[in-house]
Amino acid sequence: MKILIVAGGTGGHILPALVLARDIKIRNIGQVLFVISSRKQDREIISGKGIDFTTLPITSLQSKNIFSVLNFLARLFIGTIESLYLLLKFKPDTVVGFGGYISGPIVLLASLSGVRTIIHEQNVCPGKANRILARFVNKIAVGFLDAKSYLKSFESKIIFSGNPLREGLKRDNRAKAADSFNVLIIGGSQGAHKLNTIVPEAVNLIEKDNRGMLNFIHIAGKNDLEEVEKSYEKIGIKNRVFSFTEHMARLYNECDFVISRAGAMTISELLTLEIPAILVPYPYAGGHQKLNAMVLEKIGSGILLEEKNLTPYAMRDAILKLMDRNILRAMSSRAKRIDKPDTCKILIKELYR
Repeated sequence: MKILIVAGGTGGHILPALVLARDIKIRNIGQVLFVISSRKQDREIISGKGIDFTTLPITSLQSKNIFSVLNFLARLFIGTIESLYLLLKFKPDTVVGFGGYISGPIVLLASLSGVRTIIHEQNVCPGKANRILARFVNKIAVGFLDAKSYLKSFESKIIFSGNPLREGLKRDNRAKAADSFNVLIIGGSQGAHKLNTIVPEAVNLIEKDNRGMLNFIHIAGKNDLEEVEKSYEKIGIKNRVFSFTEHMARLYNECDFVISRAGAMTISELLTLEIPAILVPYPYAGGHQKLNAMVLEKIGSGILLEEKNLTPYAMRDAILKLMDRNILRAMSSRAKRIDKPDTCKILIKELYR
C-alpha cells in the first residue's frame, strides 16, 4: 500500500506527521512518501529520519503587497502542477494531510481524483487549509474532542484520534524531593522571547528562601540563549539553558511542572504525561493557542495567563501556587480522567479501510 503524507510550514504540523510515517515504516505495512515545503526549516526537521520525502515550492502569503501576492500565486500555480505530477507518478492509495499551506492543493487534487483522503487537525480550532479541505476529504481526524464544535457540518466524517506524540514519552512517577522543584520552560521550536524575559523577572520577585528551592530547565531558542543564562546567574538560580533539545522525554521526567506556550503538541504531551503547567498562549496566528490552553485549564491541570495581561507579578504568583506538592498531585490526577487514544493505531486503521 502506498501512503502519501503531507505536512509543512511549522514543526507543529510536521512532527506529528513524522510520528505516523515512522510508525508505518516500523510496522512494515506500507510505502510512505512524505511531502514538505521547500523551506530549509522543513528539510532540517525531516532529514536523517529515514523517511523518503520530496518538496513542493508552495509558500504562505507573507504580506499583501503586490510582490508577495505575485510570488505566492506563482508558487501556488507551480506547486499545484507539481502536486498533480506527484500524484500521477507515486499513485498513492491514501493521502493524509496534517495541515499547513502545503497540504491544500495536493490533498484537494487527490480527493477530486478519487483517492482516499484523510486530514488530521492538531489544534482545537482548525487551520485554514483543513477548514477548506474538510468538505472534500473522506475522514477528519482531530487531536482534541473540542475541535468537533468547529466542524459541525462534517460530524459524520470526524474521528477522535488524539495527536501522534514523540517516541519515548513515559512519566516517571517516583517521589520528588519535598524541598525542591524542577521547572521546565518550553517556548516552542524557536523559543519564546516573552517567556525568556518574564520568567527570570518573576523569579527575582520570589523571596530568597523559596527561590532557593527552584531549579530551571529552560529551552530558550538560539537568539536569547546567552541572555537567559545571564539572567538566571545574576539572581543565583540553578539552571540549565538550551537553545533546542531532542531529549524532551527525559526533561519531562525531570520536571515537577512546566511553563510553556500552548502549541497543540505540547498540550497533548502535558495531558498524556499528566504534568501541571502554567500556559502563556502565543497571542497571534488567529489565537488558536488560547483554545488549546483552555483544554488543560477547564479540567484544572493548567493555569492560563494571557500575554496581554501578563506581568512578572502574575507569573510569580502562578509559580508560587505550584510550589505545593498537594496542588501538583491534584492537578495531575485531573488529567488522568481524560481519554488518551492510541493515535497511530486509529489513523492506520483508517488508512486501510
